[in-house]
Amino acid sequence: MRHSDLRLWLGISLSVIGAVAAPVAAQSVEEPVQVEQARALFLEGLSEVRRAHWGEALAAFERSQALRAHPLTTYNIGACERALGRYTRARRALESALSGAGADELPPSVVSDARAFLQEIEQLLVRLAVTVEPAGTRIAVDGRALEPEPSPGGAPSLVAGTLPPGRGVIAPSGRFFLLADPGVHVVTLSRQGYGDVVVNKTYRPGQVAVERWVLSELPATIRISSNEARALVSVNGKDVGVAPIDVLRPAGLHRVEVSKPGFVPYVADVRVKAGQESALRSTLVPEKQSLLGQWWFWTAAVALAGGVATATYFAARSEPAPQRPPLDGGSLGWTARIP
Repeated sequence: MRHSDLRLWLGISLSVIGAVAAPVAAQSVEEPVQVEQARALFLEGLSEVRRAHWGEALAAFERSQALRAHPLTTYNIGACERALGRYTRARRALESALSGAGADELPPSVVSDARAFLQEIEQLLVRLAVTVEPAGTRIAVDGRALEPEPSPGGAPSLVAGTLPPGRGVIAPSGRFFLLADPGVHVVTLSRQGYGDVVVNKTYRPGQVAVERWVLSELPATIRISSNEARALVSVNGKDVGVAPIDVLRPAGLHRVEVSKPGFVPYVADVRVKAGQESALRSTLVPEKQSLLGQWWFWTAAVALAGGVATATYFAARSEPAPQRPPLDGGSLGWTARIP
């Protein structure tokens, strides 16, 4: 905090004390204890402001506000947030003090200071034009959801840092505007079926920037098993290994085939979502061999074929011609053939 800021804050705290001292003294002793506690906490907050203990002062003012709401307390909460560099929170508190119930009770000096602070804050806020893909992505900044604020036409406007810690909100579709404090911010984006994205960036005061944050789709896991060991697995016509096996594939429809010699192939179409795990248990059934595939059939067939051939041979062979006695040519060694 600059010395000039500290002097300004001390001046504000003294003016605020003057503004509330008379009402406190004028109250009846019969006033409810809750209101008395709220005023005691308010004065405690002012005492911490004098020492520039902005965190302690803020805590005292917030406890006072919880017991008894008052625009002057709201203003002091905004002033402390500003001193702590939490400008979006300061902006919300100061605007509430000027426009909320009882705003007409604020002293003119406090109204003037509040407006000066708001003008200063508008120059310090970071303004981002953001696009998040895909649609339905949740976004959080510094572990806090984003608070929507009225947008005069055009793209939606969200503010970072004003809500309690918690889960992110679904980002608007298309481009939206994000208001944040200057400095370091951690932006977390998440969506089912997609890998989380964490962005750590530093923005200077008053910076205007365009941001586009895109999540990558996670692959689906298909766990394939079989009742038969060492069965071959193919996905979309490509061999991927033997079962059991985990196969990573993009979201969509995939054809899985499990096969093994001697078994009927198992074929199934599996539709999976991004990041999903799907288990597929294949059951292989032994093939039913035909008569022609049996060994005993071929043995019998060969024997039968041999019998048929033998029978055919004997049936087709003619009786041999009667043997004539050899011709005896006599002692001359020749034989006259009779035609």
